[in-house]
Amino acid sequence: MAAEEKVKNTGKENEMVAIAACSDEKGNVQISNNVVASIVRKYVLAVEGVVRTAPQGLVEGLANILGRKGVESSIGLELNEDGVVVTLALVLRFGCNVPAVASEIKNILFDKIPALTGYPVSKVNVNVIDLEEEEPEEEEEAEEADKQ
Repeated sequence: MAAEEKVKNTGKENEMVAIAACSDEKGNVQISNNVVASIVRKYVLAVEGVVRTAPQGLVEGLANILGRKGVESSIGLELNEDGVVVTLALVLRFGCNVPAVASEIKNILFDKIPALTGYPVSKVNVNVIDLEEEEPEEEEEAEEADKQ
C-alpha cells in the first residue's frame, strides 16, 4: 500500500508525528519530530563548513544555558500535506562559501529524510546565525595531519 499523506499534530512539539509508508492492515508507522531532527542533525553537522547548530531564539538560548532544552531546539520541523518543512539555525566556519554550504545542506536533506523516513521534504530553510573562526588547536591538528 502507498504511503499515506496524513499528518497528526498533537499540540506538543515532540509528539507531532507523520504516518508514513507502512499504513496497512498490519498497522501504522509513526515517526516523531525527534527522529527526523536526529537525522537532520547528523547529516548537517557532517557538511564541511558547519561548526554547530545554534538556538533559534532567545528562549531557546536561555534553555541551552540552563540545560533545559529540547533534543533539537536548533532544528524546527513543520509537517504538512506536502511534506516536512525543516528550518535550521546554524553557525558556519568563517571563510566558507555560505550559499554553497546552504545548498549542500538542502540537497542532502531532500535526499536523506525521504530515504530514511519515507516522508517527503517540501522545504529546507537555512538560517546562518553566526560565523566562527576555526579554533587554533584544530588548525594545528589539521597541519600536523597534512604533514604525515
